[in-house]
Amino acid sequence: MKLLKKITLLFFTAFLGIILSSHFSYAATASVYDETTLTEAINNATEATVIELQNDISLTKPIEITDKTITINGNGHTITKNATTWNDNGPNGSLLTAGAGAKLILNNLSLTNSHKYGVQSYNGGYVTLNQVKIMNNGFGGVLANGGTVEVIDLYLGHNGTEDSNNGIEISQGQAVAEENKSTVKMNGKLSSNQETNVIYIDMPEDSHGFHIVNEENSENKIFVSGNKLVVTDQENNILYVSNETEDIDKNIEAESYIENLTVTIQVKEKPVTMSVMYGRVITKEQVESKIDLASLGFENYTIDGFYSDEQYTEEFNFGKGIITDTTIYVKLTEKPTTPSIDTTPKTGIVDATPIAMFIFAISVITLITLKRKVK
Repeated sequence: MKLLKKITLLFFTAFLGIILSSHFSYAATASVYDETTLTEAINNATEATVIELQNDISLTKPIEITDKTITINGNGHTITKNATTWNDNGPNGSLLTAGAGAKLILNNLSLTNSHKYGVQSYNGGYVTLNQVKIMNNGFGGVLANGGTVEVIDLYLGHNGTEDSNNGIEISQGQAVAEENKSTVKMNGKLSSNQETNVIYIDMPEDSHGFHIVNEENSENKIFVSGNKLVVTDQENNILYVSNETEDIDKNIEAESYIENLTVTIQVKEKPVTMSVMYGRVITKEQVESKIDLASLGFENYTIDGFYSDEQYTEEFNFGKGIITDTTIYVKLTEKPTTPSIDTTPKTGIVDATPIAMFIFAISVITLITLKRKVK
C-alpha cells in the first residue's frame, strides 16, 4: 500500500512538472553579451523566450528567426554591423529578420549600420517595434516584405543612401507566398528627424498588394490620400507623406482613407465646388485654373487670395486638422484697364504726298494763267 502511494505520488509529481514546464515556458529568459550568446539564445529559444541584452552587440552576419516568438529587450543597447567581417549571408543583408511563423518583439533597442535594413518582416513574419531607434542603415530602416510591422514607439533617423532617405519600406520579394501581404500596423507613435520617404512604397507590378491598419488609440495613424500614404498626428495634421505610387487602390487594403475634400469656393455671391486632396496646399493660381471666372461674370477679375475664419492668406493649407468639407472665400481683384494703343508706325517722317499734290496743282494753274496773259 505504501509502495502504491509512493508510485502514485511520483507519477503525479512528474505529470505536474510536465504541465507546469510547458505552461510556464514563456518565462524562459537568457542574458546575452555578444553575437555568440545572442545566436545561441535564439537557436535554443523555446516558445516566447525573452532575451536580455547586457552589452552592445556587433554582428558579422544577419540573424534570421522562423517559427518562434522571441522578445529582445535591448535595455538601451545597440545591435550593429561589424564593418570588417560582415557577411551578407545571401540576399538578406538585414540585421534582424522575422521570417515565416516568427514573431519578433523588440523593446528599448537601437539598430544601426546594417548593409540593407535594420529589421524586416518577411513572408508572414511579424515584427513589433517598441522604444526602438533605427538609423544609418544602407537601404532603409524597416522593411515590410510580405510580413507585418507593428509600430508602438519607433524613431527613425536617416536610413538609405547619402542623398536620400528610406524609413519604413513597403515592398515584396519574389519568394513571398501569395497569402502574405506586406502590412504596416500603427499602434502608437512614429517619429523621424527626416521629412521625405519616412514611409516608402516600392511594390512590384505583380505584387499581392499591401495592407494598412490603425489601432483606434494610436497616437499616429496612416491614411491613404490620393496615390500616397500620409502619417497624421492626433489633431489630424499631416506629419509625413510617402512617395506617390500609381493605382494605389489596386494594391492596397486599408481601413482608413483620407478622401479628397469637396471645397466650396465662394466667389462673391456665387459658390463653386472643387475637389482638393487632404493635406494639399493650394495656391490662387491652382484655384484660378479650376474655376472659369469669366463664366461667373468676372472676366475682368483675378483671384488675389483666400479668406477663411476671417484670416487672409495667399495659400490655403488643407492639412491643418481639416477632414470634413469646408468653405473658403476668395478675394477678387479687378484687372487693370489696358489703354488703347495707336498701332500706326511711328517713323518720324510726315507723309508729304497730299501737300506735294496740292503744290503741283497750284503750279499747273499758275502756269496756265500766265500763258493766257502772254497771249
